[in-house]
Amino acid sequence: MTTLLFIGDIVGEPGLRFLETNLPELIQMHNADFVIANAENLHLEDHPNGPCGMTASALARLFAAGVQLVTGGNHSWDGPEGATVHDDPRVLRPLNVSSSTPGRGAGIVSSRGGVRLGVVNLAGRSAIPTVIDPFPVLEAQLQIWGVGTDTSSVDAVFVDHHGESVFEKVTLAHAFSGRIAALVGTHTHVPTMDAGLLPGGVAFVSDVGMTGPGGGAQGYDPASFVQNLRFPNDARTPMRLASGAVELGAVLIRLEGGKAVGIERVNLQQSAVQPSAILELTR
Repeated sequence: MTTLLFIGDIVGEPGLRFLETNLPELIQMHNADFVIANAENLHLEDHPNGPCGMTASALARLFAAGVQLVTGGNHSWDGPEGATVHDDPRVLRPLNVSSSTPGRGAGIVSSRGGVRLGVVNLAGRSAIPTVIDPFPVLEAQLQIWGVGTDTSSVDAVFVDHHGESVFEKVTLAHAFSGRIAALVGTHTHVPTMDAGLLPGGVAFVSDVGMTGPGGGAQGYDPASFVQNLRFPNDARTPMRLASGAVELGAVLIRLEGGKAVGIERVNLQQSAVQPSAILELTR
């Protein structure tokens, strides 16, 4: 049996620091063979839309903590290193964007025991309005890997679907029943209660949740959202990180014979983030 630990959207320095502290123990505790994380909100410097995107230095810290591969979404290209971070083969962005977009949307990671996991990153139009229909894109990737044949280059397939539509996510999971081992949702930062196994051995959850500061709105101070909602024609109010207790949203998926045999939530929480740290990140 093989175990996959997937970590929901990491938000800024608080989420990254939490993983640096706790991830090695989580990996050991759950005997995780694969560790994958959504890191599109990892960017740690000031940004007009908040700490979004990724930087090489932040990714290096994440990989050093034990993450093998990161997935992305609508913020994948934000920040000053939005294009160059995708030179790293361990960094994925949605597969169903234009082929001229920097990066790659699928990759393969291997466990210590030699199990090959194909990882696909997709996005819904609720996250990126211009994306291509994910159904034929995922079908084409499975054919490239030879899934279902004796010469398949992967032993199991995991999908991170970045978007808001629960209907799209669960329909996609059912459509590829028996051919993928798991489809999990990211983007909303809100953990859903529907984690379970679908027919054909597909682990599913609408949204894994986030790894970042709580007490706000999706890891951010709600004040800017309220201001922008009330006065949409005014200059956009900069986003700041929330200052609540840091929470971790993750799922543990157990795989056997190319299918999922179990999925469960992994939830942790730490003490509140110090206000001084928030000010340092957003000034």
